[in-house]
Amino acid sequence: MPHPPLPSYFPQRTTRRRKLWIAGLALALLLACGGGAYALWGPSGDDSTPAPHGVGSPEAGALAWKKTARTEPSRGVKYAPGAWFTPTTVVKPEPDMVTAYDLKSGKKQWSLVLDGVLCASSRDVGGDRVLIALKSAGVCDAMTVIDIRRGVRLWSQPIALHAADDPDLDNFRPDKWQAELEVAVSGEQGLITWATGAKIIRLTDGKLIGDSPQKAPCRYIGAAGGSRMLTVAHCERQSRVRSQNPEALDKPHWTWEGREGEEVYEVLSTHPVVLLIGDGQSRATRLVTLGDADGKERSRIELRHDHDTYPCSSSMSKCPEYLVDGDTIYLARKGSTAAYDLTNGREKWTYKADANRTAFPVAVRDGRLAVYVAGSPERSGELSRVSTRTGEAARTTRLAPDLRATEWRLARPKGLVARLAGDRLLLINEGTLDSLDTDVIVAVAAP
Repeated sequence: MPHPPLPSYFPQRTTRRRKLWIAGLALALLLACGGGAYALWGPSGDDSTPAPHGVGSPEAGALAWKKTARTEPSRGVKYAPGAWFTPTTVVKPEPDMVTAYDLKSGKKQWSLVLDGVLCASSRDVGGDRVLIALKSAGVCDAMTVIDIRRGVRLWSQPIALHAADDPDLDNFRPDKWQAELEVAVSGEQGLITWATGAKIIRLTDGKLIGDSPQKAPCRYIGAAGGSRMLTVAHCERQSRVRSQNPEALDKPHWTWEGREGEEVYEVLSTHPVVLLIGDGQSRATRLVTLGDADGKERSRIELRHDHDTYPCSSSMSKCPEYLVDGDTIYLARKGSTAAYDLTNGREKWTYKADANRTAFPVAVRDGRLAVYVAGSPERSGELSRVSTRTGEAARTTRLAPDLRATEWRLARPKGLVARLAGDRLLLINEGTLDSLDTDVIVAVAAP
């Protein structure tokens, strides 16, 4: 079955990858707080919605807790991509703040108001630190680093200094840029890319390590972190991926040049390096795996008609439709999840779920793949544990019937990302926050 078109509220892709920038400001909130960032510590004012089972642990598949938007989303300030984890908390950004919640109980641990509106954020964490790009007065020209374990802003500074008449300034204006600004972290370093440039900074203090201007006809279209730093550029009808050398950005560890007419839509993994490739017409067509050490092509996997062949529901380095674990990639299909061997591109097995709903690979634990199928108005959601060796379901947990409407609201606009943390299945909203009643995180008991 063909996938329904993406909903109209998602920002259009300038480089055929969805923008996750946020337009507008939160000046009223910042002025009310003295114009700076602050931390709110302790359990006072906590807005947890507890499980409906009273004292004790909730039953498997039941609601453990949930969170709604902490501030009233204003016009154009409603996108909330990303989530980070410590051993005991989930840390969720909203357009103008970042909040940490206890995984078990949902109690607020800290909350930090940003100095602007979130434009982009790193998917990975480097030494408990995340990098965030911020917008003020319509320009995404500031960055800040937050320690997510302590809830402390370490530093903030401009991404680049421009004169008011500098034409490059348009590359920092979301309504004008040729390619969206992206940020990533790897170890102790942060990477920022925009259409005409890239720079690597030190996360501890923001010190510049190096920069790399980009000249026409090429432009940077993405950044990815984690095990290594990758930049993605598009040059007319060809994509280029580089494993960056932080000590010398002009001397990358390796460079991969794609075939003419192919475009890199997403970096699904940086270890191993797995790329989602498209046809330049907003349709994903295949996966390409590269060697970590040399960047040479190892395998190709053609996406079949029953794969979700639209670009990811999330930004670079995190796509809920795909999960990479070692030399295996798990792909969400309509009605099933398929496992492929990245060394040779061959299919290992297919797990068949509900024929009419997408089965998302969530996590691998103890030789089992967790597969989540979102609830619908008629059917309850499911979380299955599937053998990574055979693809057979070891056990399946049905989510509580009273969660169906909540799951459907999150999943229908493709804003849902499911994560398994401890004994909680977290349904995270990475789409729009339309009001204070909008669910941001729904935590389900998943022992």
